[in-house]
Amino acid sequence: MKTYLILNQNNENGFSAIIMVVILMVIGLLLLTGFNQLLISLHKTIAMETRYYQRFNQASSALNWALTQDWQTPTDQWQCLTDTKYQLKACLKKSQLKVDNYQLLRGEADGFFLYSLAHFKGTKLVVEKGHWLDYCPEKRSSDCE
Repeated sequence: MKTYLILNQNNENGFSAIIMVVILMVIGLLLLTGFNQLLISLHKTIAMETRYYQRFNQASSALNWALTQDWQTPTDQWQCLTDTKYQLKACLKKSQLKVDNYQLLRGEADGFFLYSLAHFKGTKLVVEKGHWLDYCPEKRSSDCE
């Protein structure tokens, strides 16, 4: 004898409700996963920008600190001074630019460099307004290393 499964109206409505709940749960899971990925991406971006600004400020502080130091006459090679207390490092060399006998001053922070064109006034460096640079002004990149 064959047995047939007969579904009544109440069983069909219950099954449809279960399917609807599962679909809504899947959609909710997809939305939460998407928001989680967005938050992870924003967190990485904020961490990278925070690191950039820390290095930028450290290099900028090194440039300002370098202006207060006594320097020897620069040569074609970098001469560097460091401050271990504040972890500042600044380097100076004779610029290859043909105008105004500039010296190239570099502030360093963990592989990040800021530059400034300066000239000597006695043993102190003086930077004129507008000579701060976030790139090396030398024509050859080897002159910046």
